[in-house]
Amino acid sequence: MRRALTVLLFALLTCAAHAQGYRGRDFWICFPQNAVLEQSDKVLQLSVYITAESRATGTITNLLDGTKQDFTLEYGSAIERDIDTEIEIGSSERTQRNSIHIVSDQDISVYVVDHRPSSTDSYMAIPTELLGKEYIVAGYTILRNGSFSFTSQASIIATEDNTLVTMHLTDATREGLPKGRTVLFALNRGETFQIQGSVTGSDLTGSTVSATKPIAFFTGHRCAQVPPAATFCDMLLESEPPANDWGTSFILTKFEGKNYYVARVIANVDSTEVSINGMKAKILNRGEFYEVDTFYHDATVTTSKPALVAQYCTSSDADTVKIGDPFMLIAVPYDRFIRETTTTSVVDARFQHYLNIVVPDSGASSLKLDGATIALGKMPPGSSVDAKRTIASATVFTLRVPTGRHLVECSAPVAVYSYGFGLGDDNYDSYGHACGMRLDK
Repeated sequence: MRRALTVLLFALLTCAAHAQGYRGRDFWICFPQNAVLEQSDKVLQLSVYITAESRATGTITNLLDGTKQDFTLEYGSAIERDIDTEIEIGSSERTQRNSIHIVSDQDISVYVVDHRPSSTDSYMAIPTELLGKEYIVAGYTILRNGSFSFTSQASIIATEDNTLVTMHLTDATREGLPKGRTVLFALNRGETFQIQGSVTGSDLTGSTVSATKPIAFFTGHRCAQVPPAATFCDMLLESEPPANDWGTSFILTKFEGKNYYVARVIANVDSTEVSINGMKAKILNRGEFYEVDTFYHDATVTTSKPALVAQYCTSSDADTVKIGDPFMLIAVPYDRFIRETTTTSVVDARFQHYLNIVVPDSGASSLKLDGATIALGKMPPGSSVDAKRTIASATVFTLRVPTGRHLVECSAPVAVYSYGFGLGDDNYDSYGHACGMRLDK
C-alpha cells in the first residue's frame, strides 16, 4: 500500500498541469437554506469573499432582483460583499432565480459563507468553465428534535438555457416524491432548483444528478448533528466537483482541537472497492456510501474506481474540547492537488482560523505561506505551525493563521483545507472547505 501511494505522489510531482485551482472569471453561486432553531437564530448573513493575484474589476449580479454590485481588487487583495438575504433558497422542488452571477476581467477566487448564530458553513466556488454534468448528493443523516426536523439538501444552478436535469432519489423528498423516483425538470440560465429530504425520511445521500449542459451543484444539510447522537447541529454546505473529476486516493486530515472526525465515501459506479488505511472495508454500487464515524487520526482512503469523499467535523458535544460544530468539506484526490491557492477567512476575528495542508514529503521544504518558507521556521506574523505529521509519504501541516487573505505556494502539488472555530460566545460555530483542486476542462 505504501509503495503504491509513493508512486502516485511521485507522479504528482512530475505533472506540469497541476497549477492553480478554482481561479476563473465567471462564477455561479447560491445560498441553500440554513436552519432556524430559536428566535435568536433568525439573523442571517450571506457573504461573498473575493481574492485576486492581479488587479481585477468585476460585477456581482443578483438574478432574483436584478441588482448589481461592482468591485475592484488590487494585486494580492481580498474584499467582502454582503448579499441580500432574500436570495436564500427556502423552497424544495421549485424553479426560482435565486442565484448570483459573478464576472471579472481577470482571474479571481470566490469564497461563499452562509451564517446564522451557531450555524455557519462555507465553500469555494467553482468557475463556470470547470463545471460538469454529473453529480451525486453528499448529505447526512436526518436530525429530528422535538417540533422540527432538518434534512440533507442539494441545489442546482443552470448555466445555460434549455438545461434538462434528471435526478434519481435515494429517499423521499419534502414535497412528497417517493424513494426511488426519477425526476426530470428543465432550467434556463440562472434558474435554481433545490431538493430537500422528507422530514419523515432519512437521507438523500447517493441521489444521482445528471444534466444535458453544465450545472453548478451544491450539497449538504440544513442542520446536522455529527455523528447523529451528538448534540448541537450546524449547516453543512459544499460546492461539489463534477463526477468526472473524482479520484481514487485521498488523505484525510484531523481538525485541530477536535477528538475525531467522520467521513463518507460515495461510489459513482458499481463494484467500487473501498480501503481505509490499506485495509479493505466495503464494496459499493453506484450511489451507495460507506461511513466511518470515528477517525481519530489522519487517514488514507483508496477506491478501485473514482469516488467522492466527504469529511465532516463533529458536533461540539462529540468530544471533550467542546469547540466548534459540524461543517463539511470535500476531500481532494491525490491527482487533483494544486501548486498554488489563495485562501481568505470567511468570518470575522471572533474565530480561530486554521489551514490543513497535505504535501508530498519531497516538496515539504518548499511549502510557503504568504511568501515565508515554513521549513525554515519563518512564519508570517500571527501564524504558527500547530502540528506536523507524516502519512503515506506525505506531510500534513496544521497552520494557525490570522484573519485575512493567505497565499499558499509549493513546488509540489498540495491539498489545502481552510476551517475555523468560534471563540468566546461563538464557540459553538465553525466553517470549513477545500481550497480548490485541479479540474479538467
